[in-house]
Amino acid sequence: MGVGKIYVVVKNTEDKGSTKGWLKKYKNDPRLEVFEMEDGYTWCNALNAAIYKIQMENLSERSTVEFVLNLSVETKITKKHLVTMLDVLTDSQRVGVVGSSFVGYCQGNQVSLGRSYRHPRNTGMVIRFEVFKKLLGLFNNLCDDKGGMEDIEFILRMLVYTNYEYRMLNLGIKLVVGVYYNQDTKEQREQSAMDLIIQMWRNTFPNKDSEGRLRFENAIAEMGLEEA
Repeated sequence: MGVGKIYVVVKNTEDKGSTKGWLKKYKNDPRLEVFEMEDGYTWCNALNAAIYKIQMENLSERSTVEFVLNLSVETKITKKHLVTMLDVLTDSQRVGVVGSSFVGYCQGNQVSLGRSYRHPRNTGMVIRFEVFKKLLGLFNNLCDDKGGMEDIEFILRMLVYTNYEYRMLNLGIKLVVGVYYNQDTKEQREQSAMDLIIQMWRNTFPNKDSEGRLRFENAIAEMGLEEA
């Protein structure tokens, strides 16, 4: 697919080397690196661990990573999907994040995914690496305690604190669900997490007339995070 580097982050207390063993069939390809976390594994911490590695690579000048694709193992992305997403980023320097719609399948049957998938998700979204620098931060691990949705919180921060925009493409990427979790339960948890994140941000800007609060409310409206 033309991806220059792949970081696979695993919780080693449960994985116990099985992922690294399975990936040996790629004959130690230097583009593939397994990062085994022993302590502190959460979804945000795992994402951030890989991004820290990319930062170090960029600082060492061994490579210059411009775009990061966050991807779940359940996502059946193709090279055509990825090229289409990258084209949007390279066509406009104002675009910081590009996501896609997904079509959910459970045991071969198409299923609804719900409103938490209406926006770019780390399930499969491309981020301009410069956005991390502008935000002076990575994914907010406070979201782990709220039920997830660190991707939505990240985009909200981007819209509030930078001039970057996001794009949502209707690519209909196949997503296999229900293998590792119950999809209905997951959707309920994610909707609750979105509500908690919105309240957290409103508490951050209690003055409704402040510039920060106004930018936040505009971002909420733009993303359609709250039901009418």
